[in-house]
Amino acid sequence: MHIEPITELDQIVSLLAANGLPVSDISHDYCPLFFGIQSDSCIKAVIGLELFGSVGLIRSLAVSKACRGQSFGRHLVDFAEYYAAEHGIEILFLLTTTATVFFHQLGYEQVERSDVPRDIRTTSQFSSLCPASSAVLCKRVVG
Repeated sequence: MHIEPITELDQIVSLLAANGLPVSDISHDYCPLFFGIQSDSCIKAVIGLELFGSVGLIRSLAVSKACRGQSFGRHLVDFAEYYAAEHGIEILFLLTTTATVFFHQLGYEQVERSDVPRDIRTTSQFSSLCPASSAVLCKRVVG
């Protein structure tokens, strides 16, 4: 399984939107890091990362409906954790309304919103795009 940086903004936005994930803040002026799995020039799965010093945010994980059940999501999260750790990130955070069980299985733990570092709290994902009812999860990826 080959995971690589993804820059095709239209395809990223299309896959995220098809999975009900927020896209309104993604543009050519601001685009988080995205990595994914492609086949025949089509993105099959993607994960987004925002890095802030020693903390990071997994901001989007989406797998096309046709590719579900093939461990693409798990492989992308493993890749994101490795990439983040290699770039000085100690803790990854994420928000989810639907994938809490999936991320718990990968070692993520629920935390209170008030325990999230300021750099993460001020992202559009945290401050406005994801509902206040979203679960906030984190995982130490270094140490």
